[in-house]
Amino acid sequence: MNGEPGAETTPDRNSHAAMHMWVTNRFYALTVPNWAYYPVMQAIRNGFLFCLPLVTAGALAILFNHLPLPGYQDFMKEVFGENWRQFGGLIWQGTFGMLSVPMLAGTSYHLAVLNNQWHIANPVSPLIAALTSLACLMVILPTGGENGIMEYTGAQGLFVSILVAVISSRIFLKLAHIRRLSMLIYSEGMEASIQQAFSLLLPGILTVFLFAAFYFLFLAGFNISIHQAVHDALLFPFQFEELRHTLDSSILYVFLVDVFWFFGIHGTNVLDPLTTGLFEAAQQANQKALAINLPPPNIVTKNFLDMFVFMGGSGTSVCLLAALLIASKNNGSRRLAKISLVPGMFNINEILLFGLPIILNPIFLVPFVFVPIVMTIISYLVVYYGFVPLPARELSWTTPPILGGYFSTGSISGSLLQAFNLALGTLIYAPFVRISDREKSERQKKAMQALMEIACNNVVGPSGKKCLDRNDEIGVLARALANDLERALKTNTGLYLEYQPQVDYETGMVIGAEALVRWKHPVYGAIPAPIMVAISEDGEFMRSLGLWVLNEACAERARWREAGIDDHFKTSVNVSIQQLGDSKLAKKVVACLDRHNLQNYMIGIEVTESIALDPESPQNLILKELNDMGFIISMDDFGMGHSSLVYLKHFPIDILKIDRALSKDVATSNICVEVISTIVDLCRSLNVKIIVEYVENQEQIDVLQCLGCHIFQGYFYSPPIAGEKLLKYVFDMNRKDHG
Repeated sequence: MNGEPGAETTPDRNSHAAMHMWVTNRFYALTVPNWAYYPVMQAIRNGFLFCLPLVTAGALAILFNHLPLPGYQDFMKEVFGENWRQFGGLIWQGTFGMLSVPMLAGTSYHLAVLNNQWHIANPVSPLIAALTSLACLMVILPTGGENGIMEYTGAQGLFVSILVAVISSRIFLKLAHIRRLSMLIYSEGMEASIQQAFSLLLPGILTVFLFAAFYFLFLAGFNISIHQAVHDALLFPFQFEELRHTLDSSILYVFLVDVFWFFGIHGTNVLDPLTTGLFEAAQQANQKALAINLPPPNIVTKNFLDMFVFMGGSGTSVCLLAALLIASKNNGSRRLAKISLVPGMFNINEILLFGLPIILNPIFLVPFVFVPIVMTIISYLVVYYGFVPLPARELSWTTPPILGGYFSTGSISGSLLQAFNLALGTLIYAPFVRISDREKSERQKKAMQALMEIACNNVVGPSGKKCLDRNDEIGVLARALANDLERALKTNTGLYLEYQPQVDYETGMVIGAEALVRWKHPVYGAIPAPIMVAISEDGEFMRSLGLWVLNEACAERARWREAGIDDHFKTSVNVSIQQLGDSKLAKKVVACLDRHNLQNYMIGIEVTESIALDPESPQNLILKELNDMGFIISMDDFGMGHSSLVYLKHFPIDILKIDRALSKDVATSNICVEVISTIVDLCRSLNVKIIVEYVENQEQIDVLQCLGCHIFQGYFYSPPIAGEKLLKYVFDMNRKDHG
């Protein structure tokens, strides 16, 4: 499924382990952005992505309970009873209510994965590392409070959970690499996972004991939990009276909320005592003043911040949503923005914060913190000078922007102020969105390049897979692509064929074409064919993909026949070793040709040199069966693999295709000339035709002609093109020849 120039060559390495180490290290050095060279930052980011399904479910539950539509609350109460919100509450309890736990597990897991990239000979179980970190968190969770141990398992304890994940994982991994602490137990028939669990027994116990000892001493010295100590430290600046009820206090509050969120701390929850004691109190004072016809004394209230600053949630996230939809060219970011749009309009932004992510992403630090501060200052001044009435009416925090401005102030000017803030915030976010696009584009390009190198070599893991069983970022990308490719195959979306013509130089006639499968991914764009093949084989759906290609090629060949293409024009289709393991392959191929009313000689079967196995292997028996039925069998990529010319005597080969490894340097290398000359002589004696691939210039053709080759495939004639274009190309070439 290749046949294009420019494919990367595999670096020469002395061993499989060295190859794995080289590719992994190169990937790690190239794919992560500058800010994430440290494994800790990368693991925390992956931990947040790990929690994305929970965050999405929790956000929808919040929206379900607080949807601010007229009559919605009364309708739900009437239909489902007084406790109708309990359903959404249960979902919240299982998602946001315990978010710190999967976040800790995901971070610890990925720290172990990154550790294993550098300790290939002594890997540590990521699952055991995650469970050890979870035990350390349980050790330090306070048992008092209204909700007991669950008090800090949600977003409230996210920051401490991240610290525990990082510190406990570091300690555990250090201890795991001390040989004296490894309990090596060897027993015949014992599973490797059991042996690994025993080897990590002491490091896990010591890590938990260290955390327990530290927390015991901390409690003895300070008589306060770690979570409460962190909480009190965060509220410390607001203990000063001179900061209360001023523009300065509101700016500081907004700044801290967004900075906390950037570091994974639920800023709104952490500062909830301040919100209650300061801004809600200011709102109540305003209400009392209005009740006795006095001007309200406070501008900055909770309602003021909800309406004019935290539109879309922390960071004025609705502006980021707009900037992504308007300015982003990254398909993944735009899809995330579309998914986040409906919750975002009701000021629920967790999907965006965790999915983009905003957390620990320095590209968005400046706008995420700066935009709300700008909104606070502008809104304060506009209200202070009387251009917009004070938002006196309390509304639900889920009230969408524009509507909220009107109903809270009783004036259209409130909506206009919100619209102005939204436009300004979107303009501020837009250049940072473009920077993020460029960074993601580079990461995706380098990630795909690393996966391409893995796919092109013959190194497989312990389970016999190239990509899908890897525990690093390459494996994550490969598994995501495998899922998307399987879905594309089932829905018949994104997949298509291109055809590269094969030309007889002596007659100038196009005698056939090779069908090449292509996949346009909705996020990553065009996926290289070697990656498609590797993940299809690893995912064991190569047979389905191969039959799809065969059916599409037959359908196109039938259309060409109707358009006047000669019956002897042959379309070649690649068949993988997995397909040749299907005992019913020949029947399936014949059934496909019958479905499109084609003769067997119209379709050629191409196999790669690497599948040349024992002459009596099941794969070779299938090839013989296809050959006996009249199908033309070609050996593709000859010159890249490890087989011998002697195999040509044992395999039913009608056509041998010389690969670029020999053809690209034939005009400058005497060795290539000698090898091709030997191949030509042997093929002539065995009555095997030769097609030379990767022919790109006249110099190659001149030398190859002298060596006895005259059928060529490559960019000198045409790149792979769509079926309609190939039809026109064939007619143009044949017309030129007859002219």
